[in-house]
Amino acid sequence: MAFLLLFLAQATRAFVPASIPLNWTTLSACAVDNPARILADDVTTQVANNTPAACITSCAAQGFGYAGVEFADECHCGTGLFSALVSAPVTDCDMACTGDADVACGGAWSIQVYSFPALRPGSWAYEGCIADTPTAPAFAGPTTNTFASNLDFVNQCLQACSRAGFPFAGVEGASVCQCSSGAPDAAAPKVDESECSSLCPLPGDAGFEFCGGVERLGVYRFTG
Repeated sequence: MAFLLLFLAQATRAFVPASIPLNWTTLSACAVDNPARILADDVTTQVANNTPAACITSCAAQGFGYAGVEFADECHCGTGLFSALVSAPVTDCDMACTGDADVACGGAWSIQVYSFPALRPGSWAYEGCIADTPTAPAFAGPTTNTFASNLDFVNQCLQACSRAGFPFAGVEGASVCQCSSGAPDAAAPKVDESECSSLCPLPGDAGFEFCGGVERLGVYRFTG
């Protein structure tokens, strides 16, 4: 009988809300993970004092823009998402954090996912839609990045450029991310925003965002 009462108490346990630092946001209160991992470039660390706040702080310090906690002691850091998150029942994220038993840290193949907004105040500013053609490129000698998926693409691009130390970033055709050390060339004209109409999906039910267009670069500038 004592064992049954203990089991029922654990099964109905309510965790307190986790503290989310650094202006980050919760992408999923509980999502399905798998052996291939749902975070792109996943770096997993087993942490003796794991909490969502500690994991987010660690991932941010390493330059990652995505974090997740799982299986009580796992902290996952990543650069993006491989595909749309598949929600799991919140009750599947039922393991107490090793760093705070009152807070949940995922479960078995169940992960709580966090990220920072792509356009945090004072970080990146949108500069406009710039023509980008083979004969008149917007950036001179940019570094080009592609990702496993274009989910949350602007966020992925800004993170990649920020981590590499570039002050300018651009997204084009919903699939290409450019990083540049200099501003767009004066010979590349700014065009109407309607020409940067390629759509990229956002996580969960957030809808879509504009990700440049055909030979059109949505340009962002790092403001510090």
